Amino acid sequence: MTDIPNQPLKLRPALKDKLWGGKRLGRLYRVADAQRRIGEAWLIEDTVTVAGGAFDGLTLNEIVSRDPAGILGALGQSAGCEQSPAGASAICRFPLLIKLLDAGDVLSVQVHPDDAYARAREGQPFGKCEVWYVLEAEPGAQIIHGFKRHMSRDELREAIAQGRLADVLQTVQVKPGDVVLNTPGTVHALGAGMLVYELQQFSDLTYRLYDWGRLENGRPRALHIDQSIEVADLAPFERHTIEPVVISEAGVRRICLAATRHFAGEILIIASVSAQQTTGASFHTLTVLRGEGSVVYGEGRFMPLSAGESVVIPAGLGAYQIVAGSRPYVVAKAYVPDLIEDIARPLLARDVPAEAIAQLGGDGDRSDLRRLLAIST
Repeated sequence: MTDIPNQPLKLRPALKDKLWGGKRLGRLYRVADAQRRIGEAWLIEDTVTVAGGAFDGLTLNEIVSRDPAGILGALGQSAGCEQSPAGASAICRFPLLIKLLDAGDVLSVQVHPDDAYARAREGQPFGKCEVWYVLEAEPGAQIIHGFKRHMSRDELREAIAQGRLADVLQTVQVKPGDVVLNTPGTVHALGAGMLVYELQQFSDLTYRLYDWGRLENGRPRALHIDQSIEVADLAPFERHTIEPVVISEAGVRRICLAATRHFAGEILIIASVSAQQTTGASFHTLTVLRGEGSVVYGEGRFMPLSAGESVVIPAGLGAYQIVAGSRPYVVAKAYVPDLIEDIARPLLARDVPAEAIAQLGGDGDRSDLRRLLAIST
């Protein structure tokens, strides 16, 4: 028997100072030291703690370990426990990591491995696929996303050795509302002047190719040239941003951001009430981006949530509602999808074109959805 109640779990964000951090997150979370350069707010991941209630102070991992099936669900538990021995639920991991990123300066040029490489070379269960949803961007804000042309590994190594890496990288101007998917192997960097919601696999495996000559504690940060070249996706991108699929429902505008086998992300703009259902297959995560409202569940119980706050909705909770306050309520929702049952079929049933669905998984053959829908590029 588990002692974990079947209710939303509000989590306490962990704030991370970074060389490249800005001041937006300090204002959002009312940090007293106005000089701190907070680059990341880790909202939902294994080590963040429950905020309030009977389980105040417990980490999300401790909660999951007590009731992996109830919290993660069938699909989520499979993703979170795939590296665990049979019956060893205590080492299950929450499979997602959700952050807010405040880029006061450009981030390092970096790349992440896929699951197979992470397991074989790093002894870790997950590589890193991630998606950015741009919340704020100063005029002219840019990202780095892949290469200008197809590169060989030898050409990439030569460009790095000769100090010409910037010459072969593709820069892309971005604005609020843009969605960028970094599939494993994508060489990328977030530029200065942006606030971003980031949804990713639970992994902090990052290989740096270049760090703009910055020093940390008087020394350059470590670079990972060999690993970066080994895992880099060397083909250029035809499409750098995803075109979200927008669904209008009664009182709700639902914006489908991205969908891979690792995660699906949506933005819900709620004028009144949004009815939700976990169905036991996967947990949901909710992060409030704007406004005030509440999550209503069970027999009329409710949990108030305001901008910057996040909750995990256990897979076993079933039906719940997201209720807006006096103004539109903007909430980011994420979960681990069944791509056919949760994404492809419902959108096809709404007459969304197959190509529009496929590109939610990324550019060309990088898209899990494209392969499932058997669409040729």
